[in-house]
Amino acid sequence: MEKLKFEFVVKTSEDPKTNVICITSIMKDNEMFSIPDKLQPVKLHDAVMKTHIFQKVRTTLQRRHDKRQVWISITPELRDTYFDEDGNIQFKGYLLEEITATTQQQDSTKEISTEALTKILQNLADFKRESRQPNLKKLSEQFVCTY
Repeated sequence: MEKLKFEFVVKTSEDPKTNVICITSIMKDNEMFSIPDKLQPVKLHDAVMKTHIFQKVRTTLQRRHDKRQVWISITPELRDTYFDEDGNIQFKGYLLEEITATTQQQDSTKEISTEALTKILQNLADFKRESRQPNLKKLSEQFVCTY
């Protein structure tokens, strides 16, 4: 039987004091698809809310930023909700974007070139060699002006 892996995360709602359980991504056959922010609240996902797995997830997720990834077997109702007639993953008519390793890497970190890091380290080493007790204010001004 086919299964989908749903990622549930407790997030802040529009009211900062209220928590909302959201579905942030769906995985099928090692392909992960992201759900846009406006479609993430679980109250929009009726088919998932009816499953017994979701009841367990709801009792498990207690605090903000808690996260769980669970497998849910595809029922006819889930198939109608999350797949279009051609087998593409969608939700409420919105085709979900596949998350690739490069997308995750670009989102999670901003890369600094090796040359820039080397230059920073060389300048710090030069500043250290110049005097035994450097003026920290002057050092920080020189460092900021350089970069």
